[in-house]
Amino acid sequence: MPTPILKVPTHLLGRTVLLVEDELLVAWDMEQMLTAAGVRVLGPASSVNAALRLLKSEKPDAAILDLNLRGELVTPVARRLREMGVPFVLSTAYNHLRTENEDTFAGVENLGKPLASARCVQVLGEILAGLTPDRGAPSSG
Repeated sequence: MPTPILKVPTHLLGRTVLLVEDELLVAWDMEQMLTAAGVRVLGPASSVNAALRLLKSEKPDAAILDLNLRGELVTPVARRLREMGVPFVLSTAYNHLRTENEDTFAGVENLGKPLASARCVQVLGEILAGLTPDRGAPSSG
């Protein structure tokens, strides 16, 4: 079966996206999809500590975070991204866990799992264009 062609917004090309995902095959698949969309992947980081180390050396344009990293919530990474002014989305099957940290994850879209490539590229394009998904309004950060 042929691979579907992604419709990639031009402002997404060459941007850097931090990828935080603890499942090796999922991380590899997401990295391949992002690379095919013209994105430079920072990571993937499989733990909170690994992600925070990457953020000390480089500020990405956006991030995709798995909420549950082998039982550890990604909340410290999300907080650091907010401090840095970096928009992010979640890619998790554990969406119910985000209510414990609602301030940190308020207004953050969950792309879910399994991840749909076209939707991921669309949402990254929207947040990097300064638009919030589904409303087309300027993002407040």
